[in-house]
Amino acid sequence: MTAIDFQTLNAALDKDPKYQELMDRVRSYNVERSEFKQKQRAALRKIIQFNSLEDVAMDRMGDSEGVDHDETLRDCTGMDQENWFWHWSGCQDVCFDSMVQAAIDVSNAQSMLDVVRDKQNVNGALMDARRNEVKAQMEKEQQS
Repeated sequence: MTAIDFQTLNAALDKDPKYQELMDRVRSYNVERSEFKQKQRAALRKIIQFNSLEDVAMDRMGDSEGVDHDETLRDCTGMDQENWFWHWSGCQDVCFDSMVQAAIDVSNAQSMLDVVRDKQNVNGALMDARRNEVKAQMEKEQQS
């Protein structure tokens, strides 16, 4: 009786339809993980961009304090410094709300990545079990 080598076992697994179905699942889980990671990266980029935009709005709010140029602003834009302050304050609030939503999106994507990882772990255990079944069957055939 000779021991079954890795190459012989892999050749048998390549022909096994149940094992190939599990391999197809591995490929689909990898695609699914990649998609969720991409969504997570996009949401993280949004957080970074909205954070910068919020900083700009805060700077502009600071520029709008005081009454030094009210007449000029009113003549050029139709709004005085107080109106501009609240305009930029609203922009800052929208940025903050968008960052919160993007953080929720990051968290949701991470949750889905965890779900896919659990599916991959279960699939890996099924693959190991199937590999052991095929190997045991091959060893049984060798003994007969």
